[in-house]
Amino acid sequence: MPVAIFVALIFSQCGMPSQNNNEKLTDAPVGRVPNDTFHLICQFWQLSDADNPTGGDVSYRTQDSALFLPGIVFMTDSSLLENPLGEMRYGKFKLDGKKIEVKFDDGIQAEYQIARLNKDELKLKRTESKHTSELYYTATNTYWQDAAKNPFSRKNYNWAITPGKAETTQEIKDRVKDCIRFYAFYLRGYVDGGATKIDFRAMPCCFNWYSGGISIQNENKLDAKWTHCFYSKQQAFEGRQMIEDIILKKYKWDENETNWIRQSIPVLMQMRDSL
Repeated sequence: MPVAIFVALIFSQCGMPSQNNNEKLTDAPVGRVPNDTFHLICQFWQLSDADNPTGGDVSYRTQDSALFLPGIVFMTDSSLLENPLGEMRYGKFKLDGKKIEVKFDDGIQAEYQIARLNKDELKLKRTESKHTSELYYTATNTYWQDAAKNPFSRKNYNWAITPGKAETTQEIKDRVKDCIRFYAFYLRGYVDGGATKIDFRAMPCCFNWYSGGISIQNENKLDAKWTHCFYSKQQAFEGRQMIEDIILKKYKWDENETNWIRQSIPVLMQMRDSL
C-alpha cells in the first residue's frame, strides 16, 4: 500500500476534520497567553514587508528552488532567532519598554523600536551598523512557554544547519530524530498559541501535510530546503529513507481527538522514539 494512503487511513479512522484556511486548530480559551508586551512578542513572526531592507530581509529562491523567507522568533528565555527560514542568526534580547536591545552571537548589536504591536502584527524599526530598516511582521499566533521546547531554539533547530562534513549513519539518524521532534514542538506552538492557520512555507521538511495524515515526499519531489540540512543530496536521501522506513509502523492515537494538530503531535513523538 502506498505510504500516503496508508498513513491517511490511520488518521481518518479517528474522524479527523478537513482542514481549510478558516478551520479552528485549537480550542484554547481566549487570553490563555499572557497579554503583556513580552509575551506578545514571544512567538514566530513572519516578515510581510520592509522599508530600506537589508539582504537578509528579502525572500528568495536558490538555484535549486529552495525557498527562504525572512522572519523573527523571540523566545521566553530572551533568546532571539532572526530569519529562521533564511540567513539564520541567533542572539539575546533585552526588552525595555518599547525598546529591544539585541546582541547577536557574532558580536553585532542592534536596537529594535516597537512602533506597533498587537495580536496580529508587529512593526519594528531596527537600527544596526548605522542602517535603519522598518520591518512589518505578521503574527503566526504561536506560543512556547518553555523555551526548551521552542522548536527554533539552538538545540532544537541545530538539525537544520548544514554540517561541515559528511556524517555517519548514526549522525544522520540523530538529525532525522531532531527533525521529527522539531515538528512535534512546532505543531504544539500553534495549538498553545490559539492559531487559526498553520504555515509550512519554506520549512525544511520532507513531509507532506494534509487533512487526514502525514506522508513522505518522493525522492524525485524532495524539497530542496530539506537537502540543505544535510552534507549532500545523497545523505538527505538517506535521512528521508529512515523516515519512510518508520512511517509505516503502527502508532497509537487518540480516537476521541478530532483536532488533527493535537492528534499528530504524539504520533510524531512515537515516530521519533521508534528510530
